Amino acid sequence: MTVQDQTPSKQEFSAPLAGTPMAREQAVKFLGLIIFAVLAWILITIFIWLGRRNLWAVSHITGYVLFVVVLGLVFLKARKRLLVLPLGPVRDWLLLHYVLGALSLPLYFQHTGTFWPQGRYEQFIALFFYAASVSAIVGIIFQRVYPRRLIDLGSQVIYERIPTELANLREEAEALVLQAVRETSSDTVGRYYAESFQWFFQKPRFVLSHLLGTGRSLGWIQMRVKVLDRFLNQTEREYMHKLEAIAIRKNGLDAHYAMQGALKLWLFVHVPSAILLVLLACWHLIVVNIYS
Repeated sequence: MTVQDQTPSKQEFSAPLAGTPMAREQAVKFLGLIIFAVLAWILITIFIWLGRRNLWAVSHITGYVLFVVVLGLVFLKARKRLLVLPLGPVRDWLLLHYVLGALSLPLYFQHTGTFWPQGRYEQFIALFFYAASVSAIVGIIFQRVYPRRLIDLGSQVIYERIPTELANLREEAEALVLQAVRETSSDTVGRYYAESFQWFFQKPRFVLSHLLGTGRSLGWIQMRVKVLDRFLNQTEREYMHKLEAIAIRKNGLDAHYAMQGALKLWLFVHVPSAILLVLLACWHLIVVNIYS
């Protein structure tokens, strides 16, 4: 497996390590943003309560506030493309993104007054709002967990090269099995490979196990080797342990495939949902102002 010689530190991929000055600074900023968001929400809630008592157009108020919050969330994407401008660290904008995202949830329910609206157009808005919200929560979990676990694997591999690396390992395993058959004049290792390990080497396996971090895949490999071990002679046993080593390397590639794929996939749900939500919200805002 082709790997890079140097492994980046965990700080490059995930949150600062606990106890470091950067982590304490980020915690203080995050707490400050949370307090600000809670106070802002309380103020908005009071304003809504007063509006209902005085027969104001409360839905317009909550709608405009929610629209501004959603635009602020989308602006993070633009901020990442404007690194040359002195707009503050991207990490701080990410914290703001988290807080505004959390604030949008109660604002949405205050605006709609229901979990699932009646109108077809409003249902599309709700669908993309929930898709963006759920994918955001999933993405935050992925970004907090998977980068550290990928670094703990002890090697790096480019996601796009994983299929090639898997094919190379499969060829290496098959060549080893053929060599074992020729040298031992026995097809025990070969038959066992065809019955068990050939399935494993065909493509990435145990994707869900790698995502959940259960270690089931490694246990599967070790159990398959252990079952056959007592029926092998010394030479066959040596080849079987070499095959086990290749399978463990392949298991590491499978872990990269699962976790790197998850880190990429959630964005393909979150970003389009957020863009469609903004477009639908803009049209909704235009229609409401025209016909109200």
